Amino acid sequence: MDQAVITTDYWQRPMTTEQHSAGKGHKIRKARRVELRCTLGFSSGEVEGDATITNISTSGCRAESDINTAEGLVVQVIIQLPGQLPPVKVERASVRWVSGNAFGLNFILFFPSERDRLRAFLEKIK
Repeated sequence: MDQAVITTDYWQRPMTTEQHSAGKGHKIRKARRVELRCTLGFSSGEVEGDATITNISTSGCRAESDINTAEGLVVQVIIQLPGQLPPVKVERASVRWVSGNAFGLNFILFFPSERDRLRAFLEKIK
């Protein structure tokens, strides 16, 4: 049986020149992003909704939704990859940034089999 794995990869928005110069901002992405549009469902004790992924990697994604989210919110995620059943399930993801209706998720915890499915799908479409 699979055991969940915690990942330390960060999914964060790029820094401005001013943030970089001041030593503020975000860590650099560790995984290559792939442009992709697909559906993502997310839920926590505070919020639940659907979003559209605009790019994704094995460590996180950028998504857009009419549902308000907040930085630091921890959610469970279901990703409906095109032509893939069942959906990929991420047990725990954190909202790293919010800008208007867009937000970035860092995938924190998911089973190796789920991560492997996502990795294999992304390798096929690169």
